[in-house]
Amino acid sequence: MSSQTLPKITFLLIAISLITLLVAPPGVSARQPAQTPQQEIDAYITERMQALDIPGLAIAIVRGNQVEYMKGYGRADESGRAMTPQTPLLVASFSKPITALAVMQLVEQGKLELDAPVQTYLPWFRVADEAYSSQITVRHLLNQTSGFSEEEGYLRNLDTRFSEDALEASIRELENQALVHPPGTTFEYSNTNYDLLGLLIQTVSGQSYESYIQDYIFDPLEMINSYTSLAEARAANLASGYYPFFGVNTPWEERIPYTRIVVPSAGLFSSAEGMAHFLIAQMNGGEYNGQRLISPAGVESMHTLETYYSENAGYGLGWVIFPFPQLAAVSPDGSTPTGISHGGRWIGYRSLMVFVPELDLGMVMLINKSDPVYGDTLDNIGWSTILLASGLEPIAPNEIEFVSLYGRSLLVGLILVLLTGLAWAAGKIRALSRKQEFQPGEQRKIITQFGLLTVLDLAVIALFVFNLIPERLGSLAMGLAFDPDFGWLYVIILGLAIGGGLLRTAFFARAYTGATNQSRETVAK
Repeated sequence: MSSQTLPKITFLLIAISLITLLVAPPGVSARQPAQTPQQEIDAYITERMQALDIPGLAIAIVRGNQVEYMKGYGRADESGRAMTPQTPLLVASFSKPITALAVMQLVEQGKLELDAPVQTYLPWFRVADEAYSSQITVRHLLNQTSGFSEEEGYLRNLDTRFSEDALEASIRELENQALVHPPGTTFEYSNTNYDLLGLLIQTVSGQSYESYIQDYIFDPLEMINSYTSLAEARAANLASGYYPFFGVNTPWEERIPYTRIVVPSAGLFSSAEGMAHFLIAQMNGGEYNGQRLISPAGVESMHTLETYYSENAGYGLGWVIFPFPQLAAVSPDGSTPTGISHGGRWIGYRSLMVFVPELDLGMVMLINKSDPVYGDTLDNIGWSTILLASGLEPIAPNEIEFVSLYGRSLLVGLILVLLTGLAWAAGKIRALSRKQEFQPGEQRKIITQFGLLTVLDLAVIALFVFNLIPERLGSLAMGLAFDPDFGWLYVIILGLAIGGGLLRTAFFARAYTGATNQSRETVAK
């Protein structure tokens, strides 16, 4: 090779390298082969778990009547046991679609009628309004338009009864419960609807709700590691649920509130593999592996929107129905596909199932963590998995609002402010108790200072009682059970504002009266 040829070859190689760098996308080698959708999903989930400090997650993707991808990530508990697709977790409110399927089976058997009043099957059933008692139908319970309140439904989670008659006893106690809407008029999500459906299943089938679900749903669907009680799930190595107590992931499974009266609405357990079988039946006209649980028409009726809760989304018979515009790009005719989904959340657990009939694609995700700050962001992992499985980009990470992101710190800061106010007041009260004479204008100044502290207390009480507690916790009892660190911070703040404020006012009034009398006596002398 001549000395003139070598520089030309070198120059050519450099030029090719520069062109390659310009064409290649940032951070990706041009020689690196494209990732498969499964590899992208795997990488995405791993990254999100690290970013959100998720202990364990299990996922299954279904296409048609086959499980296309199934994997467990992270750990199931503090022993380091691996999370797998067979690990059971609490599915919480995803129990509702399972209960809805059981109801529709009994409808097709002629044992229930969708538009029959509940009193047809439970003649003793009552709510506070006698007229409304006879108007609530099976359909109203399924599509969440019975009129029961969301708050009342959640408070049921705090009942700890486990007796054989616990479910019926809790429903009988609704005789004093006022409805928040006339039956059949307005959507309001309430666990009470599905617990009542559980009692209907129990009544018309002649067996317990739990045994019916096992015999007619879990067994024929071969729902691996699926259970109808906490005791059974624990015996089968239930994944420990984690809660970020003051920001630190803490195992909470041994302390979770659990009761037999909400098993139909929120108390079932399953694995990603078991839920994938349920998903296949939903996507294939009620059939799984040759076993038919319900007719195609019955499945279609469950997936049909019956009542709106927002401008373009609503509820069917146990399912949320909504447009999925992100998938229009891969829709066969370019239209916006319909998404069908349901999720669940309990302290320590989060679940989500999503499927798109037009694409014959579905996904189930189970997580052994709940987080009041990153709740919807956890669900976005599941939504993004559907997008990635369709060859699309995942959802961009949520921007959490400042107040939510630093909520614990802000609450601790408010506690310090209230404590500082009480400490200052204590010093002033001690000084007042020894005061012999007021200087000109001093009394007005002291009254103004203590008046401002009272205004602060009243503002805090109003903010928490009328806004923060109902909006963020539902109630203090719910907060202590499901968001315990926030719940306790709220209790401390209200205790300081109410209790501390009353004590401060009482001691101030006593000290001020004494000081005023002493000052008058001093002046008189």
